[in-house]
Amino acid sequence: MTFVDNSRLSLGPNSELELSTFDFDSTTHKGVFGTSLRRGTLAVKSGKITKQTPEAMTIRTRASVLAVRSTEFLVKAGK
Repeated sequence: MTFVDNSRLSLGPNSELELSTFDFDSTTHKGVFGTSLRRGTLAVKSGKITKQTPEAMTIRTRASVLAVRSTEFLVKAGK
């Protein structure tokens, strides 16, 4: 999935992801982006939202909360 701020999320097979919050101002590039990975794998490439507000994007799993700061990474969550 590619979002309007150019953030990209890619889910692996049998993955479950919940998008809880996405609010982005295309003029100021400020906003909030919150997701929960319940199981499976998720590849992330953050977009403009984290360049303007580094703490704006979070990914929750059952074991942790990840704060995304202008980067690319892979998350894996168990069943």
